[in-house]
Amino acid sequence: MLCSNRPEGFGPRSHLYSHILTSCFLDTILVPLCTWLYILAIVVLTALGSRSPARGSRSSSRFFGASKAAEDGEIDGLPGREQSRRHGKIHVAFSMIYYLLILAQFLMCVLEIVRLALAHLGIGLLPFTFVTLILAGTLRLTRGVQGSVIGWRWANLAVFIALAITNGVKIAEEVKEGINQRKGTKYPESDEIIDVSVMIGVYAVLGLLEVLLRP
Repeated sequence: MLCSNRPEGFGPRSHLYSHILTSCFLDTILVPLCTWLYILAIVVLTALGSRSPARGSRSSSRFFGASKAAEDGEIDGLPGREQSRRHGKIHVAFSMIYYLLILAQFLMCVLEIVRLALAHLGIGLLPFTFVTLILAGTLRLTRGVQGSVIGWRWANLAVFIALAITNGVKIAEEVKEGINQRKGTKYPESDEIIDVSVMIGVYAVLGLLEVLLRP
């Protein structure tokens, strides 16, 4: 089952604490909703990109822009080359951090899901988060499949922010419920709060890197 052995029930409002959302609602609806909307956005952006007559001109502009940059580099001489090389190293370093954080977040999601399963609490629809991480990393690696997905960076940024916010709501509700809940089980509430807090931090850094990294 999606949410077995969760005493607060399935619906949005807890049977035990009427003023908070249930963890089942968060794991089954709110957190996965970010992935569903993200996938929908990517489909729409891909469709818009395929219909855009400016794709060819953008590619040409990118080519001629690169040629002009190379010419300018030759004119400017060694200082320009050193600056370009330095910027390239920074980009590579940020890119490596980005992909390492994607991997770390993937493993954190695995940890949360496995511990929920071991505690027989159900995993909701949390595995949908894997789709977001794989798709976001693929779009970054392929530069939006070389420009066919317009605005992919902003879609990535939006989903990272959304996941950080929804997981923040999840922590807030768990704190209201009490950090001593599920004490003595294989996944105490306090442990889950720590795990989800780490995930929020990773999403925040991923969002920042998405802004800093050029396409």
